[in-house]
Amino acid sequence: MLPRKRLGKPEDLDTLMVLLASDQSHFVNGAVIAADDGFGV
Repeated sequence: MLPRKRLGKPEDLDTLMVLLASDQSHFVNGAVIAADDGFGV
């Protein structure tokens, strides 16, 4: 049932964490970001 046929690993969140820690996310406020590989769609 998983789109990529595998479970996520902690390192799959690296890019998201870098984005949120960067200045590029200065406008993100109180958002829920689903890092679920599209499973929640």
